[in-house]
Amino acid sequence: MKKFTPISILVLIMFMVTACASATPAATQAPVEPTTAAPTEPAATEALPTESGTVEAAPAGSSTQVDITLADNTIDASQTELQVGVPYTFVITNSGRHAHNFIINPPVSVAGSLEAALNSALLAVPQEQLPVGATVTVEYTFPDSAAGQLLEFSCLIRKHYGDGMKLDITVAN
Repeated sequence: MKKFTPISILVLIMFMVTACASATPAATQAPVEPTTAAPTEPAATEALPTESGTVEAAPAGSSTQVDITLADNTIDASQTELQVGVPYTFVITNSGRHAHNFIINPPVSVAGSLEAALNSALLAVPQEQLPVGATVTVEYTFPDSAAGQLLEFSCLIRKHYGDGMKLDITVAN
């Protein structure tokens, strides 16, 4: 049996931390965009419950509201056919029993890996903002470059994505 030196143990720990960290996005409110593009920051705010216990999102000018429900192993959306240049207000509710993230990304099968899908995401709401029972409101407008791309709403946590937390969307001009 080989002896492990302190340096090999350190390398192993760093590898494991890196592998675990790539399964979930970094805690940021800015959408994840390719490094060649300047990031734009969506207005991501947590909606507050009303006295009746329901959650209301403040209307955002002339935007179109899209309700997203994240449950364990599913994503439901009130709309999956979207247009470039139209401001959308995504009201994202986690009704599951686990924290989730919400990503608008190319499918993992197209991107090549969860990390590549996250790195090419148009919008990312990290799981720290979507614990159990949370509702987050995010403003986003699809750029012209999104038209005709294969895109989906997803939770890019490895096990969640593998269990089916993805929903194909269409973005057109």
